Amino acid sequence: MLLYSKELVAPRAKLSRGLQRFDRHPLRDKYGQMLRNSFAHSSIHGLQNAFEEQHLWMRYFWLIIVLLASVGFLSTYSILEMRHNEQVLVSLVATTQHPVYSIEFPAVAICPWNHVNWMRAATAAERFLPSNANAEMRETFRQLLIGMEQVSFGKFETMGEMSRRNFSSLAKLSLSKLASYLAYRCDELFERNSCVFDETNYDCCQLFVAESTENGQCLVFNSLISDESRNKKLINEFYPYKISKAGEGSGLQFTLRLNDSYLRKGTEVPFSMNLMIKQPRQWSQPVIFHLYENTENFVAIDPLLIETSRNTVLMSPSKRHCYFEEERNPFYSYGDPDLPYSRHNCIAVCLQASMLYHCNCTMPLFLPSIEGSRECGVLDIECVYRHADIFGYVKIKGQDKYIKDPRRGQLCDCPDSCNKQQYNMLLNVRELEFANMSRIRTEVYYGQRVITKIETKLQYTFTDWVAGFGGILGLYVGASALSFAELVYVLAKLLWTLLSDGYTKMSLRYKRR
Repeated sequence: MLLYSKELVAPRAKLSRGLQRFDRHPLRDKYGQMLRNSFAHSSIHGLQNAFEEQHLWMRYFWLIIVLLASVGFLSTYSILEMRHNEQVLVSLVATTQHPVYSIEFPAVAICPWNHVNWMRAATAAERFLPSNANAEMRETFRQLLIGMEQVSFGKFETMGEMSRRNFSSLAKLSLSKLASYLAYRCDELFERNSCVFDETNYDCCQLFVAESTENGQCLVFNSLISDESRNKKLINEFYPYKISKAGEGSGLQFTLRLNDSYLRKGTEVPFSMNLMIKQPRQWSQPVIFHLYENTENFVAIDPLLIETSRNTVLMSPSKRHCYFEEERNPFYSYGDPDLPYSRHNCIAVCLQASMLYHCNCTMPLFLPSIEGSRECGVLDIECVYRHADIFGYVKIKGQDKYIKDPRRGQLCDCPDSCNKQQYNMLLNVRELEFANMSRIRTEVYYGQRVITKIETKLQYTFTDWVAGFGGILGLYVGASALSFAELVYVLAKLLWTLLSDGYTKMSLRYKRR
């Protein structure tokens, strides 16, 4: 029996790489080759080695390196994102050489301690009382004038006696008109030709106008609150005034003369003055100076300019803790452009709203008027006195947790304005010698020609975020913006190939049917 092995046995194929594989996937090889070709020259460090190394373990090694670098990038990026989302504000000294001529000169208010000029008391009775007023009504009217001598908003102690009187006969009397009529006029307080501003002589009545404040009706210079001062702005483009000089003799100078004949006989209120320094568009200022008889007063002002960068506009005011002029505080609905938002203006409007809530009336003599509201009359004095501890004490949010105060107070949610001016003031007083009559001389001026400007801004802006993101991206994975374009291009190319292959398969199956 013969065996023919060569004819019956097929020759074995020579395989250079081990056993022949029959489970290869053409599409997978196609996509793999596409990715290898795409990342062969990638700008992302490590991807070239992960796809081009000959040994499999070397590919895995570089792939792990790329993954670890990506994890480090993501962890550092989360820290950067957290800092950016915190929106931390920092205040920096922008300059200490900001010129004073770039800001408006402060408004200067003169408020007498005694608000009633008794020289006009007799004519006031004829003007505000009916012609057939009896002696009892006239005495009631006189007691009302006595109570109005030293009344200011929040200090309603003198209304205690008034609240126990019967003022029903004066129910129709307007307290604001009466107070305005009895207030001191400019020519009654200022010495003739004593006013000097920016080294120029002025008639005092051209500089000072009557204006309502929380201290009653005052005579105010360089303000924009009253209608008369706003009319000045219409005819004078340089109003409110500015100056470029500093030191004594460069600012505002005036002399007040004291006339005891204006006072009621036996009054305990001396003929002295309150000096208020405020911003031209500010209603009132709680910090005031007392000017006494026969004194010479020098008030040096060092303004501080605080501005908030516009890169904080996207922050909420509650987180920023301030409001820009175009933003509206829900507690400040005043729409007057000459009374823009500020903390003091907001508090004034808040107190007026509190007056309207508790007594159903308002006091335009002391606070900004509310359109459509009723003015408080003499019959409302009892209500005002009963709630004096509310109107005279402004509370801040959350203070009850730390301060125990028996007064009820009024809570006013009034953050600061984002752009504001603060006045650091120094008062020097000396006795006025050789005075032949009672006088008060006062001078208000800038202490320096330059001021400090502080800017508040975001610690990490969007630009800082982009710079930080690019830094950690280059540090960990050596990538750039072009690397993202490459990645998007590869993914888009892969997706397009997958869709094309899928569409080709579906077309072939449809034709076979």
